[in-house]
Amino acid sequence: MKNLINYLYFIASENGIEVVVTDRLESHDTDIAIPAARKVIINENSSTNIDVSFRLAHELSHILFGNSESDEVYSFSIGSQRTSEINANKNALSMITKFVYLDTPLEYRNYINFMNAFGLPSYFEDMVKEAIEAV
Repeated sequence: MKNLINYLYFIASENGIEVVVTDRLESHDTDIAIPAARKVIINENSSTNIDVSFRLAHELSHILFGNSESDEVYSFSIGSQRTSEINANKNALSMITKFVYLDTPLEYRNYINFMNAFGLPSYFEDMVKEAIEAV
């Protein structure tokens, strides 16, 4: 996963997005994206089971594919049904699957292994299948 994290940091850097990783937050504090400031804050102490690379891709997606002029601050919420959160999940999956499966034939791509590796909940199944097939 280290190569994936490096890839995501590269995307952030190329797009002028500052990524701050901190251990000064409580376990219940979420990761956040601040589009107007082009900043993502990742909580090292987060109690979530979702892999940090997915969380980073999700927060980057708010800035890369959302309304970057928005004054809104996005807090990581894996189960939210808000359109902005669903879109961030889909865009994060797209970014990650393109990196992970670029040279892997479709018949060797396993969505269950992918979901387990990133700690994704079962209701992500359709989104994950779609993202994997789109690569």
